[in-house]
Amino acid sequence: MTRSQWRVLTRVAGVVAFTVCFALALEYSQGRTGSAAPARPSPRSAPAADALVAVPAVLAGPRVAATAGTSASFTGLPSVGALFGADGAKAADSHHFCSASVVDSPGGNVVATAAHCVVTPGGKTDAPAQVVFVPGYHDKQEPYGEWTSARILVDPRWAADGDPDYDVAFLVVERAGDPSARLSDLVGAQGIAFGTQLPQPVGVIGYPSAAEQPVACHNTLKPYSPTQSEFDCPGYADGSSGGPMLTGIDARTGRGTLVGVIGGYEQGGYTDSVSYASSFGDAVKALYEQATVLG
Repeated sequence: MTRSQWRVLTRVAGVVAFTVCFALALEYSQGRTGSAAPARPSPRSAPAADALVAVPAVLAGPRVAATAGTSASFTGLPSVGALFGADGAKAADSHHFCSASVVDSPGGNVVATAAHCVVTPGGKTDAPAQVVFVPGYHDKQEPYGEWTSARILVDPRWAADGDPDYDVAFLVVERAGDPSARLSDLVGAQGIAFGTQLPQPVGVIGYPSAAEQPVACHNTLKPYSPTQSEFDCPGYADGSSGGPMLTGIDARTGRGTLVGVIGGYEQGGYTDSVSYASSFGDAVKALYEQATVLG
């Protein structure tokens, strides 16, 4: 083969290689930014917390032979945590009073809980008190730090007169000294769904105020009324309000899809064995969409 023939062959090979690489790059780009976006956004990378997750059998449900309706304490999930007052968990007189979970959002800083945890109906101020969310809290440990509410969003019908059908709130949180931090990059996030048909198997997590570990249980979420649902399992005492009700929990990461939070009728229930939740309908979806614009 002459040098000129060799040059031609080399150039042809280069063009072919460039074409293949360009096609691969285009396919990768479309997979991340194309118009066919996934229903449940994924974090930009797997959260470091994934390596530390230990999902209990009682939460993962029948797939791992858990007994439905049996609750157990465990050390928690990174994307679920406890709510404290404005002074945080380290204050001398601090105590956790409600539960909450991180949900998917573009900004990575939206947390879902019950409205009665953060806003007293009929209040004379439109600015609810600040709260502190501690993801993964257990045994006085704060593995992922404290995140303070920058915004608290509730439905006006809850704020006006405490309508139990709107007992859902979304918080936009931030980390002190690091306003650019994304909570979901650190701990992951739960998906969220609206208009879910019931009955539906769910795993539920809550932080009883008198305990230093959360409680988990897997059972059926069933209709209680056209606008409320019911979950039966013991152990969800005061402080469990706002705890997530999750479908399709991944037994490795503990992430699933949020379809309710403990609250609603009787502000979640007057006994620790029966819990309620406001339905995630159009009003909750609109509230969530407002939160995603902010966080």
